[in-house]
Amino acid sequence: MSVTKRVDYAGCARRHFKDAGKLHQSGGHANAGQLYGFSVECGLKALLIQSGTPADAEGGIAGEFKEHLPRLTQMIAAMTTLPDGRSASALLAAVPHLGKMHDWKTEHRYWKVAALPRQSLPNWAAAAQEMVNHLDVVKQGSL
Repeated sequence: MSVTKRVDYAGCARRHFKDAGKLHQSGGHANAGQLYGFSVECGLKALLIQSGTPADAEGGIAGEFKEHLPRLTQMIAAMTTLPDGRSASALLAAVPHLGKMHDWKTEHRYWKVAALPRQSLPNWAAAAQEMVNHLDVVKQGSL
């Protein structure tokens, strides 16, 4: 049995962002929006685990933070400090469009295209870009 953990939030954040961009460019806005949201969510979970939030045996987030957007963002916004002692507000400041994910829902995958908040797509794309950029800064050890 492999000891490699199956969950890689940072890698998935980048993968979802890349795929969302391709869909967005080709007119697949509905699914691009879903992937932008999952990119942001995966990025948040990667940062939470890096800051000391417990992970399960597979590397996935455990406990109270096993939530989706926008609830996950609300939980982080309510925190003063992250588990490693850093300010939660610094994480939020690194992704200024994070608050604009308020109308993204996992349930959008079931909705009719006409019912989706398409006007939010640019904000979701910006939040995902900021998240991937922030993950790159963290990976380089600049934070």
